[in-house]
Amino acid sequence: MQRSIRRTPRARAPLAAAALAAASAAAGAAAEPLPSVASINLCADQHLLALADPEQILTVSWLAADPEESLLANEARRHVLNYGTAEELLKFAPDVVLAGTYTSPFTRTMLRRLGYRVVELEPEESVADIERNVRLVAEIVGQVARGEQLVSALRERVRVIEANRPARSLGAVIVRPGGFTVGAPSLPNEVLTLAGLRDGAAEQGLDRWGSLSMEALLRSSPDVIVLTGYRSAQPSLANAVLEHPALAALGATQRTVTVHTALWACGLPGSIEAAALLQRTALP
Repeated sequence: MQRSIRRTPRARAPLAAAALAAASAAAGAAAEPLPSVASINLCADQHLLALADPEQILTVSWLAADPEESLLANEARRHVLNYGTAEELLKFAPDVVLAGTYTSPFTRTMLRRLGYRVVELEPEESVADIERNVRLVAEIVGQVARGEQLVSALRERVRVIEANRPARSLGAVIVRPGGFTVGAPSLPNEVLTLAGLRDGAAEQGLDRWGSLSMEALLRSSPDVIVLTGYRSAQPSLANAVLEHPALAALGATQRTVTVHTALWACGLPGSIEAAALLQRTALP
């Protein structure tokens, strides 16, 4: 004769208690408020704007609201702006302050002495660096899933751009106001490579942000000249360099493309669109 075994209320009680405790812990975690954040760095500003809920953002730097500097200027204007001083942030009392490794050391030190948590973002020089900072900020603001979505979308976009690379890579040189250019390692160098272009400045051994004389530019005879269009409507000695007759003559025979500074001044998921723009406009 088979005997049925029935759990007694006493046997079920520990299981029910454990389930109730787990549910209570999950509910408590879900109810935990997301951190409030202040940013005092242009690149950190834009990561924050892309990842955090609007109510989490207490303030971003004034540069984030400038379309010459920022891809998310419209979003930034919806928030209080700051000029990167420790004194300004006292009235906000943020849970976290986002800064950059090149943000004023005095400001960072002062904020830490006042008891604030300061997180520094390193500059992005590659797609991998963009992913790193997206994930870092996403974790800080409690939006990990949102960060992973951005990383997945970024990787898919990179795959599409890589698939459109030409069979033969053309040489390109970035010419910035003042006669400066961009070598390697740097995000612009990565963008050129991603698009299927060779960075002429990097091939000449220039490290990151360097200067390129007009003579050296003419000797290199690049297939593509990439301008940044930075504040091109504002007269300046730096922009006057771009009006050099020799550069104008070179531009008349070679492809000239403008990739706005805001696209690659900071390493953001949207920065990859600079590579897509180069493929559409610079490649045959």
